[in-house]
Amino acid sequence: MSKFKVTDFYYGAVLSMLINRGITPALVESNNDRQVYDFSTDNDDFRLFIKYRAQGRISKNGDYRSWQFVFTAEDISKISEYLGKNRNLLLALVCGAEKLDESELAVIQPEEIQRCFECGKTSLTISRIKREKAFRISIGGGRSNSIKIPCNRLIGER
Repeated sequence: MSKFKVTDFYYGAVLSMLINRGITPALVESNNDRQVYDFSTDNDDFRLFIKYRAQGRISKNGDYRSWQFVFTAEDISKISEYLGKNRNLLLALVCGAEKLDESELAVIQPEEIQRCFECGKTSLTISRIKREKAFRISIGGGRSNSIKIPCNRLIGER
């Protein structure tokens, strides 16, 4: 009997969204911690590096959610390699929720990826306040020193 892995649901959701938009992927590499896909569209070619967190933390009043993504040395090496080769690399962070249909997707563009990792970090904490139209990735010093990521940014859009 074939059984699904938890990763199948999160990576599959991202792929389903892309395929429904007419974008066809080619798997580059895959493991339980990440999946990397190459995409070719009429307008753009890009590489997508996907990571997920099944659940984040919710503040006591429920207005604030955050997810911490840990990157291995190999992850960071691959990201640096892709950025160094001028690949149009996008980082897709699947921010899971207990109710799967409340999960969210944050799409990080190359220049934002560079800023996140240039200070030697091995993890990213992404957060969003309810009704705010952007995620924030702290780059030191909390929300006041953060990168804003539009929460409605779609993969393949600039």
